[in-house]
Amino acid sequence: MRGETDRLVDTGLIEGAVVDLVVRAARAATVVDAQRLVAEYRGFSGVRAAAIVPALAPVVGDLDLVERLPVGPAQWGQELRVEFSAAPARAELRTAAAEIAAAADRAMAQPCRAMAPPPMHGSRLAWAITTGARAMILVVEPGRGWSAVSDAFTAVLGYDRHRPPDFRLLDIVHPDDRPAAVALFLACCAGRHPDAAQDLRVCTVNGRFRTIEVGARSFVDDPEVGAVVFFGYDVTAQRETERTARIEQQRLARVVETMDDGLLMLDDEGRVCLANRAAHRLLDTGVLDVSPEHDPDPEPLDWVEVIQRTIARLGTEAYRVDRLRSGFRARRAVVGEELGFEDGRVLELDLVPVTGPGAGRADGGTLIHLRDVTARVAVRRGLEERSRGLEERNQALVEASAMNNEFVASVSHELRGPLSSVVAFSHLLGDSTSGDLSEDQRTYLSVIDRNANRLLRLIEDLLLLSRLEARTLQLKPIPTRLPELLGVAVAERLPAARASGIELLLDCQDGPDIVCDDTRVHQVVDNLVSNAVKFTPSGGRVTVKAWPGLEDHADGEGWSVSVADSGVGIPAADLPRLFSAFFRGSNVTAAVGRQVMPGTGLGLVVSRAIVELHGGSISVASTEGVGTTVTLSLPTRPARNGG
Repeated sequence: MRGETDRLVDTGLIEGAVVDLVVRAARAATVVDAQRLVAEYRGFSGVRAAAIVPALAPVVGDLDLVERLPVGPAQWGQELRVEFSAAPARAELRTAAAEIAAAADRAMAQPCRAMAPPPMHGSRLAWAITTGARAMILVVEPGRGWSAVSDAFTAVLGYDRHRPPDFRLLDIVHPDDRPAAVALFLACCAGRHPDAAQDLRVCTVNGRFRTIEVGARSFVDDPEVGAVVFFGYDVTAQRETERTARIEQQRLARVVETMDDGLLMLDDEGRVCLANRAAHRLLDTGVLDVSPEHDPDPEPLDWVEVIQRTIARLGTEAYRVDRLRSGFRARRAVVGEELGFEDGRVLELDLVPVTGPGAGRADGGTLIHLRDVTARVAVRRGLEERSRGLEERNQALVEASAMNNEFVASVSHELRGPLSSVVAFSHLLGDSTSGDLSEDQRTYLSVIDRNANRLLRLIEDLLLLSRLEARTLQLKPIPTRLPELLGVAVAERLPAARASGIELLLDCQDGPDIVCDDTRVHQVVDNLVSNAVKFTPSGGRVTVKAWPGLEDHADGEGWSVSVADSGVGIPAADLPRLFSAFFRGSNVTAAVGRQVMPGTGLGLVVSRAIVELHGGSISVASTEGVGTTVTLSLPTRPARNGG
């Protein structure tokens, strides 16, 4: 009977049908009656569609041919919406639509009060299953009222289903959810079974709202039932968990999207199923924003083409991709793989297999973590270049030092022979058996002998220093009684000290033997005592003291030796350079009451090298005009051997 033109066929018949529909609308008592009238109205020629729908539902079609008539209280948000095929049809049939809307409005305004549960029907087993069901089961009889037939209604909401309070069912539904509840009921009154359940917030007897997932089945066309049955499950905790999970998921998504590092998620087939904004930027996909708000329905990106293009940009570095492919197939982690692109960029990539949910679930995909490390690699390469340069310069210095030591040793060796001859022949000339010499001749020989010996000592010190610096000097450690060694060294310098009017004392405690190269240790002590005597004026004192225990480590095993004098001292400005080769104090020419032969400036340098070769240490404390104290710390055994 429905037409798609703007002319009504058989106007007389249509007018009679409309009148009959209007009369029956005036007598309609329930929403079911109103919905049946709507279904009949849809069959009229000139009516394309007619239904009671939520007022907020989008309008489809020509607005000039749509009639919208409110149904029920405004807060329920329902309306009768009719779409006509043409303007004449709208003019002829809108009165009937208004009458149907009025009928539905009256029916929905009727109170739907709570009723006591109906008496048991059917088998006891069926009734027991119904009353004991986990779901809340409510029966709504249009035009009469509603009743709860399962004990879950009382368990969840707290109302006594056998003596429910006198309220409408919608009264305990949250106001914001009432339009959805009414729409569910209206669909059932039209004889339809709604496909989807609705979440409705329902108030408990304590005034708190619980979230109930509500489904409905229509039995209004069943003459033995004539009702709508609602099934409700308490999903409050579940929805709260889902809400929390959704919030956490959104928070995680925001974190992922705001990261500077790129993240790609691959499924077990290697397809990209997730990529953040940074990944698109680093791989130059051309996608600027991947958020749903930016493009809720984006076109799928051809990731195969993107990856192939990325590999092509690697140039000679493309071979590294084979390692990544191998790791992906074997589900093996690959961490810190650097990919250098032809344009100079360097990306660092981690490939990490992800464990899937559930016990024994191994394949949850693969996470790819991308980082732009171009700047870091540039700094590292610069440091490597600088390090290589420093190594080359250091090697050059080592070689130069070796050449210098070799040169010094060679020159010293060449000089030592002739000087030894000079000393020997000067002694022969001074021998009385060689003939009488005048006083001037003896003076000349004395000068020759003194300077030749000084040069010999300088050469010996240079040779020893070069061997120490080249690590070619081999110690010959033997058990040594340190008090005896010190006694010999002091005894050798005692005549020179007495001749200069200096008191030379030895204060040595008893203690364990020390394993050392006694010749080299004697050389160190002799050098220190010689210096002390040389720079102490007549009437002064030099004290050599030794005791078990290390000066710089009170609990260490070894000996401490100090040589203290009351001589001219060392200026404070000279102390930092005291152990520099060929350095001599600025006050060495200070008067000590007698002629002093100048030193070579190598004594302390050689002494420190020998002491450190034994694993010990040497320190100097001095005050100008007061005196100097040099302290040695020697372990019981040398820490290492020379060479």
